[in-house]
Amino acid sequence: MRLRGFLAIVVGLGGVAVSAVGMHSGHAQDGVIGAGIAFVAVLLGLGATMRRPKSDEVRDTSIAALATAEAAKDGQAVDLAEAETTAPETKPVPETKTDPITDPLTGLMNEIFFSGLLSTKVATARRRLWPLSIVLLQLVMEPGVTGEATDAGIVAFAEVISETIRTADVACRVGTRSFALLLDDTDEDGAAWVAERIQIAHARQGESPIAKVCAGVASYPSHGIEPAEILITAKSALKQASDNLELPGLGRVIVAPQRPI
Repeated sequence: MRLRGFLAIVVGLGGVAVSAVGMHSGHAQDGVIGAGIAFVAVLLGLGATMRRPKSDEVRDTSIAALATAEAAKDGQAVDLAEAETTAPETKPVPETKTDPITDPLTGLMNEIFFSGLLSTKVATARRRLWPLSIVLLQLVMEPGVTGEATDAGIVAFAEVISETIRTADVACRVGTRSFALLLDDTDEDGAAWVAERIQIAHARQGESPIAKVCAGVASYPSHGIEPAEILITAKSALKQASDNLELPGLGRVIVAPQRPI
């Protein structure tokens, strides 16, 4: 194409020269025709010399563009493949945490809660000038009862406690077979009556793996001023109630003797 354009320009220039000679010699018509032919030839030559992309080049360019696009797709495909083989990101499952102050079996408060609450309750009783009683309960199981039967009996007994005491009272499971009650505005006689009511309510349930319920009672201010002193006195009363289990009945309820004034 470049060679053809070059020849066309040469021919065009020759035509211009011929036209000039014709005009000079007096043949105006020949000169005009020659000039027109030369002008057209020059235009054709210039058009031919301009570089146009060949069809092969266009095809190559298209192929290159397609190749680039395919490469991008391939890269994306690889990324997707890697994403598929990688474990999907999931939100971490929060660990189940046990409530540190709740007994998981019965749902009552536990010994940690009881120990922390006792001081607060004694301080409240001192400020309001009313008595506060501690009732410690010890379960005595039937011989040979273990495992799920024991747990079922303990759960049922916890329900009896919750249904018997007042809403303002607090019940806690402080040991495997031990419970503690904090009774606001209740002296030792009233606390002993609460323990007996729990014994009766439990007996009315009928068959149970719990043979007896023993109770020890101590109160503020009759048996002590400080929380630790009252609790130790209640434990001493419970130990006395747990002796001589062969005696008939639902279980002994022992009120600690009043301290000397």
